[in-house]
Amino acid sequence: MPATDGPSPMRALGWLLLGHLARYRTAKLQDLATATLRDAGGRGTWVVPTLNATIRIRHAGRQALYLRPRQMISRIAASARTGPAVPAQQISVLCPTRDRPAGLYRLLTSMARTAVDPSRIEILCYVDSDDPRLAAYRRLAASRRLRRFARVVLHVGPPVGVPPAWNTLAELATGGYLAMANDDQLYVDHGWDVALDRRVAQVAQDHPDRVACLYFDAGQYPDGGCDFPIVSRDWYATLGYYAPELFQQWQAERWIFDLARRIDRLYPIPGIFVDHLHYQDYKAPFDATYQRHRMTREKSLADQALFIRTAPERARAAELLRRAMTADPARIPGGQPSEGPPMAETIQPVEPPPAHRPAPARTDDTGTRQYILQTARRYYGNLIDAWHYGGRPEEARACADLAVEQGVWEHPLQRAREHVPGLRATPLHDPDDFWFVGYLEEHYPQIRAEIEQVLDRPADPVRPTTDDNALIRRGEWKQAHLFRDGQWQEDVCRHFPAIRAILAQIPEVTTFNPGVITVSRVEPGTHIMPHCGPTNALLRVHLPIRIPPGVWLRVADHTTVWQEGRCLVFDDSFEHEVGHDGTQDRVVLILDTLHPDLGGDHRARLLQRRLTTEEQIIAFLRDGGFTGVAKNGDHIVLQPEPGLRDMIQRYMRATGIDGVELRGDDVIWHRADDKA
Repeated sequence: MPATDGPSPMRALGWLLLGHLARYRTAKLQDLATATLRDAGGRGTWVVPTLNATIRIRHAGRQALYLRPRQMISRIAASARTGPAVPAQQISVLCPTRDRPAGLYRLLTSMARTAVDPSRIEILCYVDSDDPRLAAYRRLAASRRLRRFARVVLHVGPPVGVPPAWNTLAELATGGYLAMANDDQLYVDHGWDVALDRRVAQVAQDHPDRVACLYFDAGQYPDGGCDFPIVSRDWYATLGYYAPELFQQWQAERWIFDLARRIDRLYPIPGIFVDHLHYQDYKAPFDATYQRHRMTREKSLADQALFIRTAPERARAAELLRRAMTADPARIPGGQPSEGPPMAETIQPVEPPPAHRPAPARTDDTGTRQYILQTARRYYGNLIDAWHYGGRPEEARACADLAVEQGVWEHPLQRAREHVPGLRATPLHDPDDFWFVGYLEEHYPQIRAEIEQVLDRPADPVRPTTDDNALIRRGEWKQAHLFRDGQWQEDVCRHFPAIRAILAQIPEVTTFNPGVITVSRVEPGTHIMPHCGPTNALLRVHLPIRIPPGVWLRVADHTTVWQEGRCLVFDDSFEHEVGHDGTQDRVVLILDTLHPDLGGDHRARLLQRRLTTEEQIIAFLRDGGFTGVAKNGDHIVLQPEPGLRDMIQRYMRATGIDGVELRGDDVIWHRADDKA
């Protein structure tokens, strides 16, 4: 809220200072802190620094009077503690961080100082590529002061949010136990790593399967709460992900702990105090990262509602863990916890490897079969599309039948290039199976009103499609993408602010690639030829906005007509086509969501796709036989591979051609003689 709408600077400071007393830390006080921090040009110029100065004084006093004495006592107690030796666990610490290199340094030095053996601990940090303190993070990762750890990995990547960052780091981890961390933690008690070893050994006596979730607890959770889960590698390998990415952040930890409670595998590690220096408890200054998190916290109610609605998914995930718990314990050599590859012995500051380095060649039968399937699907798909484009559906169906006979696909009308086995294959799905359908239909009047207001205006962003123009047999198809490639398209969204606000409350359609949110407009006389979507892992949702007589949609063998304001959900990996024999434009809002049967590593892989655009460019270059692409003014220049380049030049010399253009069904030839 602007400063002019709120209290005066002195009154704002007075209210914020009351936050040092726990009973005054209400939601209103948090909102006031957020508004003050955002008002950098007004009261925030001196109110926030003054408040932060008092917080630092409070923290210094707390450290001198409580934390340091506790550290000393815990060190003495740890040195006097005796007991049987237990296996030492390899530990991976996963820590996303932004704009807080000092906080990260405080965390890591506290971990090294209080661990008995830091050389078996690896630190993995995710830093956003646009972080203004990136250089400081790089210096920290290379610091000699951190060499006590097995290795320190600095992964620099796009700003994807905290849960996706945890998952990225988990993929890089090599330890047998994966510990969630944040740059606002402080490890206080000595011997936390040995305490983890002892607790793991106790759990292993009763549960050799090693499926477990632990957390440090020194009595700071009297109400039974818990924070920062530590999961075994068997847990992570079973689920295929570390943290769910459906949430902004706030419910991700709760998801993990809920699974642990469902399978009765949640274990506190007693006697170890890890201080969470959270801004809401006035243990840390209010900074830019606080503001960033507070903005996502405004969506916490949506996250809470989503957590409740996803209880069936947690039940399925818990069942996966139970199956792992009942598997043969002999699968773990020697009864020891399963571990990743051997850990590095020296500090290793690294950034991500090249995003698209060639994959190592595979000679096993599975890899060969997958390569053949992908290649066959690509060429069969192109051939079937060509038959349809030529208006010869019988030949297209015969080709699809042959592909099924050869094992390329399971159904001639379901021809996804990326096929995830085991998903329920049905062309049309019941809209009542998706909670957000009711939400969309409830907001249909607002959505329609805004779209109607935008259409046909001079700045109307719904333009003739360039992505799917090859599918148009005749007529005109226009689209405007509000969301694609994992992010909102701001140039389009500015025309649809109400729709964006409504859809932002549906994480299922805005948290993964390659999903889209699109306003689709089809003019009378248009025929969009039969085609299949790229994957069966997604379902397509249509919210019909304007449906005149004469329009129809065929999905596989089902032909249907939209009803305005009533959602239609279908699997677009099945062959589908659109016809418009009416006299007015058809308008539909299109959304994508994950197939409800998708689980395990397939779902995690889709949710973690953050480079879809780059992947598509690389796939296009490789499939087309090109080595590069570049912009030259308004033109795109493709660089063919040497063999393709020589062939093109040979053909052009033989025919006297300087160039050629394809314009729909027309071919334009350019010859040197024509220029003369």
